[in-house]
Amino acid sequence: MPVSKDKQTGLWKVDISGGVNPVTGKRRGYTKRNIKTRREALALEPLLRVQKFGEEGVTLDLLYTLTQEDDRMNHCRSTYLNTQASYYKKHFEGYFKEAQIDKITHREIETFRQTLIDQGLAPSTINRLMAQLSKLFNTAVKHGFRSDNPCTVLRKLAESPNKMNYWTVEEFNTFMSLFEVSEYPYQLFFKVAFSTGMRKGELLGLTWEDVDFNRQTIQVNKTLVRNPNGELALNPPKTKAGYRSITIHNSLTKELRAWKEKQHQLLAPFCEDPETLQVFQFIPEPLNEFRVKYAYDKVMKRTNKLKKIRIHDFRHSHVALLIENGEDPYVIKERLGHASIKTTYNTYGHLYPNRQQSLSDKLDGLF
Repeated sequence: MPVSKDKQTGLWKVDISGGVNPVTGKRRGYTKRNIKTRREALALEPLLRVQKFGEEGVTLDLLYTLTQEDDRMNHCRSTYLNTQASYYKKHFEGYFKEAQIDKITHREIETFRQTLIDQGLAPSTINRLMAQLSKLFNTAVKHGFRSDNPCTVLRKLAESPNKMNYWTVEEFNTFMSLFEVSEYPYQLFFKVAFSTGMRKGELLGLTWEDVDFNRQTIQVNKTLVRNPNGELALNPPKTKAGYRSITIHNSLTKELRAWKEKQHQLLAPFCEDPETLQVFQFIPEPLNEFRVKYAYDKVMKRTNKLKKIRIHDFRHSHVALLIENGEDPYVIKERLGHASIKTTYNTYGHLYPNRQQSLSDKLDGLF
């Protein structure tokens, strides 16, 4: 590897090769030592190749590597890093493989964006991808690989509001009726999702330590995520508002208690402390998002009477249920873990057909 740690000094070094000298037949090489950080070494490598061997300069791969290093230094969440990695491999890596970064203008960037449009991607998705690309070129400017960012000339595409999908209580009950007895843990997963508005990762991160049967509450304090290396990990909520206590109704409390007893009989031989089991776990392996998605798709194939919604839309369905029953917006904000009521109103205000004006009046002067 051209960039590695020097075992003698503990510092980083760049060891590059320029092929064979056509006159002497000897290998052309150059080593730069005593570099303080890996990030500095990675940034120095392409410059040395240009200076010493006249090679072409920076690649988008290098910009991506440097940007990821910066994000890790800034303690960005693994979910964010994972998403950025997925976007890069799918949309940028192949297209810009042979690109000369210092030669790209806003015209090439606009042409690239048009390829995304031609793929039928939503404007909101394209805007997110272009924001990531702009971030890569900001890295190029930061390290002196070019003097400007060609993405800044382009304006964002106009985004139309997303249509919010959700189920009514009747539709949800139809969905519940489709499960087989052996699929009960998944059925319970979706029942809690509909009843609490919790996110998928929060539900998967839920353990029995978080369920208080006496107070009939669920404490949300972690979320199950998948790291870029594919491993599952428990992360804290993104914001302080993400830490919250959600009240659950009597019948759900009884159902969870009964499932806990049955689950402990099934899995007690496989764990030291049953309290640390995932609430919806039913095999020794942790329940993950892929198993839940597979189970959901399998159940939905059993009917053509229901519109298919995303698993995240169970959260929207919960809010629609609360609004239909006249729940206060501030209570909804607390249950969802939103940082502000403005977020709740901006997202769900259109679902308040009879209370739109009064809710607007409440918000006056708050922000």
